[in-house]
Amino acid sequence: MTLPRFFFCILFLSTFLLQAQQLSVEEILEQKLNEPSGQEGIKIDGVKLFSQTALPQFYSNRAFELAWNDKKNRRHLMESIESAFLEGLDPEDFHEARIKILLDRSKKAELSNAEKVKLDLFMTDALILYASQLLEGKLEQSALRKEWDVDKNERPRNVDSLLTVTLHNHQVKPALETFKPSHYIYKLMKFHLKELREKEKSGGWPLVSEGEVLKPGDTAARILEIRDYLTAVGDLDDKTDVGGEVYDPGLETAVKKFQYRHKLTQDGIIGKGTIEQMRVSIQERIDMIRLNLERMRWIFHKPDDDFLLVNIAGFHVKRFTNRKEVFDSRVIVGKYHHETPIFKGEMKYIVMNPTWTLPYSIATHETLPKLKKDPGYLASKHMEVMDPKGSLLDPATIEWSQYSAGNFPFIIRQKAGPWNALGEVKFIFPNKHAVYLHDTPSRGLFNQQDRAFSHGCIRTEDKWGLLMSLMDDPEVWNMERINEILKSGETTKIDLPKPINIYLIYFTASVDQDNNLLFMKDIYNRDKAVLNALNEPFDFGT
Repeated sequence: MTLPRFFFCILFLSTFLLQAQQLSVEEILEQKLNEPSGQEGIKIDGVKLFSQTALPQFYSNRAFELAWNDKKNRRHLMESIESAFLEGLDPEDFHEARIKILLDRSKKAELSNAEKVKLDLFMTDALILYASQLLEGKLEQSALRKEWDVDKNERPRNVDSLLTVTLHNHQVKPALETFKPSHYIYKLMKFHLKELREKEKSGGWPLVSEGEVLKPGDTAARILEIRDYLTAVGDLDDKTDVGGEVYDPGLETAVKKFQYRHKLTQDGIIGKGTIEQMRVSIQERIDMIRLNLERMRWIFHKPDDDFLLVNIAGFHVKRFTNRKEVFDSRVIVGKYHHETPIFKGEMKYIVMNPTWTLPYSIATHETLPKLKKDPGYLASKHMEVMDPKGSLLDPATIEWSQYSAGNFPFIIRQKAGPWNALGEVKFIFPNKHAVYLHDTPSRGLFNQQDRAFSHGCIRTEDKWGLLMSLMDDPEVWNMERINEILKSGETTKIDLPKPINIYLIYFTASVDQDNNLLFMKDIYNRDKAVLNALNEPFDFGT
């Protein structure tokens, strides 16, 4: 660079800075928000802001006046951002460090107009982003896995007006509270997150050694370790525990409680599975709570006063009415690679004595090969074959060997009866996944600890308990009425007196209504991907 050119650049830069210093905050703010940026979007010091639409609208409506001159609003925003840690989120995702630097600088000297604009934009963007993460989660769940198809929670309309009212009324904290999931499960999970973090600071949990299976009445030095561990996690009351190396009834009760909380068979036997769960570190349990809080933000945000909840990983369906658990049943869910989907639906009706139309994939990949070997297979399974228009065909007239998965112009249906794969009843909430709750003739599978056996639908153990709970009219809908319909053999549709929302969720950590902290096996191997993404800095885009 030649000397004259160098001086020209210095002169130009000095003039630009002088002009920028002379511009009002309104002028700088308008210039910043309206400057052409192409695909890059609005940036501050190279950082792309989250809100590229609501933020310009907000400032335009207020004639580009600064929004964060009030010290109380500033303080409440910073306290809220710091509290994101309690939600399992990262405060740094909300410009925490950048805002603190500018706030600290403002305490020592007045900020320049350009710095005031930066501070204001960072704070407004932080408020919008934090509210967004509370409302619908930090992660885009469908980006983690295409099969996850959870509709986002509805965002508030007129964000700019909401911001104006919030700041005018000094309601930053109350406003953010409204964006958090409201159910007690979320709130209790946060309580346990805080408690485990405090225990971690104090050293965590005692180590439990691997070893031989222990049963009530056994004596072993390892029992002392197990006592210490169960006391630390809250399953054994150290005030009543007499201690010792003997596996006594008091310890057995504590072991069964631990097994209940970890969805293990409650047999009191300290075997491989129980020891494996005892050896999970406190940091791993903290991470499980954090990632499941994120899942709750995805789908379980503001449930109705009355709803059904299927926890796929927990193998249970529950009904909650007025914040109380009024129904609970074990279920069987989709096997790995035939996973039960996550979504929210509305249960509308029940079908008793259902027929079962085999999905095309099952008909072609599972039933067709059996038909090629045994033409009498359909009759043995009480099935019938139809053409695409629904007309019955004689299976003996069909040359099954000439058909394949890519060439199968038939519909196969199983007749109603005790042999039917759907059992005696199904519970319908119309959805694009063709998933529903139903009975099953294979009742023994409900006794299994891990119950992932289906092709995606949910098999329900207490079918009649669920039906009577939903119909809510014991004078009419009792076992006498149910048996009458079953005896008729007729396929009978029963509309619910009131449709009820049902949530199909995947929680590997949760709580019960007695505030017991529960952990479930990650049957679909999803936790790692969610945790890794949750631990990454928020992606503002480039």
